[in-house]
Amino acid sequence: MSEPSNWPDDLDPLEESLLTRLGGLRPGQSRAVDPLTAATLFESQVASRLLDHTARWLRADGHGYYTIGSAGHESNAAVALALRPSDPALLHYRSGGFYVARASQVAGHDAVGDVLRGMLARTTDPISGGRHKVFGHRALNVIPQTSTIASHLPRAVGLAQWGARDAGRGDVVVCSFGDASLNHSTAQGALNWAQHTAHRGDPVPVLFVCEDNGLGISVPSPEGWVADRVGRMGMEVESVEGDDPAEVLAATSRLSGHVREQRRPALLHLCCVRYLGHAGSDAEAAYRTTSDVRADYERDPIVGAGRLLVDAGECAGTDLVEWYLSQRVEIRERALALLSEPEFESATQVMAPLAAPDEARVATHATAFHGSGRGGSLEPLTLAQTVNATLSDVLAADEGAVVFGEDVGRKGGVYGVTRGLQKEFGEARVVDTLLDEQSILGLALGIAVGGGLPIPEIQYLAYLHNAEDQLRGEAASLAFFSNGQFTNPLVVRIAGYGYQQGFGGHFHNDNAIAVLRDIPGLVIASPARASDAPAML
Repeated sequence: MSEPSNWPDDLDPLEESLLTRLGGLRPGQSRAVDPLTAATLFESQVASRLLDHTARWLRADGHGYYTIGSAGHESNAAVALALRPSDPALLHYRSGGFYVARASQVAGHDAVGDVLRGMLARTTDPISGGRHKVFGHRALNVIPQTSTIASHLPRAVGLAQWGARDAGRGDVVVCSFGDASLNHSTAQGALNWAQHTAHRGDPVPVLFVCEDNGLGISVPSPEGWVADRVGRMGMEVESVEGDDPAEVLAATSRLSGHVREQRRPALLHLCCVRYLGHAGSDAEAAYRTTSDVRADYERDPIVGAGRLLVDAGECAGTDLVEWYLSQRVEIRERALALLSEPEFESATQVMAPLAAPDEARVATHATAFHGSGRGGSLEPLTLAQTVNATLSDVLAADEGAVVFGEDVGRKGGVYGVTRGLQKEFGEARVVDTLLDEQSILGLALGIAVGGGLPIPEIQYLAYLHNAEDQLRGEAASLAFFSNGQFTNPLVVRIAGYGYQQGFGGHFHNDNAIAVLRDIPGLVIASPARASDAPAML
């Protein structure tokens, strides 16, 4: 082992603590884990930690652009190793360990290079093409997410519900989020929707992972709050400490097995710590004492992973120190080498995935569809009738098309727009949903990314506002964050503009199109008369 006096002089205090503790490891009796799994776990956790330190180093040198890290959360690497690489993953922005471990499960993938390119905004970044540092990769079944609080949870439930149609496949959708996000209405709505679906007897194979570091930027979660809340979820729940990697592996295996076999949701409460503050710009000293920060060093998940290897006789603690230091040099060298790779040269290049649709192609498609089937009636039709006829045409022509929303099935919608469709196409194609607009749009996002054609209805325009970030932050941004590799082919129908005389639009059909009009990536069609609607739709 190198003596501390010979260690690099720019080590962070967190690194000094980690290396001291690793170097002091002696063989003992920890829970047995397959040596190859233990090695992969340790390597993945160290790579994730070093990427976080490298991000700060790059930023200080004027090169990097992103410093929100995963330090302290690396036990989520064990979650990845307990799942299949085919399981779709929608990840919290501190799930770096998971991403590195998932990449290790699929031959030929370079997680370190992926993340460094994202940090450096290189156009060679395999997911966003240099637009933003996100965890995502199509070949790894990791769907990129924004950092809007909990906004990805509805999509995860929707994807699980849609994917469950293929019972033979047996995938588990995994969705990670932070403890502070648990308080957000979007998270609560998604968790409620998952429970509601399971209670109804329908499959919803989703594994939620609450990565609980006890802090929401500077605001601590009340002691015991998260454990109390997840304990009341009405679903299978396990709570584990992140510095016990063997138990994280075992608990995730148990829960994922339950989800895979029972097709019901479950939640892993992963207790961890947060190192290096919220981000590079966060002055953690303003709200945390030095002693509190140092106390968290005793819960380092990387030490737990290293202990598995030492106890198994695979290596000595000093070997782990030497390997860490060699990887530290290698990752920094790789980062500097990547500076020669290209960046964007214009705003047009950056915004390319959000380009407006090809009008000629849209017109050709609309002309081919207009006048077909029931929509070809020569009798004068109302606006509602033309929309109904066109939806019937779409459902007949595309087996992946699904119409859903509040009251759209048996009742036929509040304006009768969907009347008769459920009787014609069945309850699996025309679906009455629970009364939650975030869940309706989440189902749409899940169906879209799963390959279907969702046509959700939001009953009134005024009802959209508590859920519009599902369109702004999720639907409209996915192509941008994935360089067009993931898209959201969905058509949202919303009644707007007018309502009963004397009953204010504030509560029902308000005129707030402005909240949608200027969202990049969103196309608005607003028919002026009944004859406009079929081709537009």
